[in-house]
Amino acid sequence: MMSDSLETVYSTTNAMEAEFIKMTLEGEGIRCLLENELQAGLTGIFEIKVDVMSSNVDRARQIIDEIRESSESDEDSSEEE
Repeated sequence: MMSDSLETVYSTTNAMEAEFIKMTLEGEGIRCLLENELQAGLTGIFEIKVDVMSSNVDRARQIIDEIRESSESDEDSSEEE
């Protein structure tokens, strides 16, 4: 039996971004834990890490890539207007 440990799939100093990633992953059925959330929210210096169970790492990274791609295309389209 494989043990399921926590792995970091994303890190940022932006507390709102970390919370958005967490909410999106949980909406897809992937439970998350934010590390250093309180310290980072106060200073913006510490990295907030988004952790998921190792069995969900690939799926979580795929979702995060989709989030980042869609936010980049949103920025591109707003610059053209």
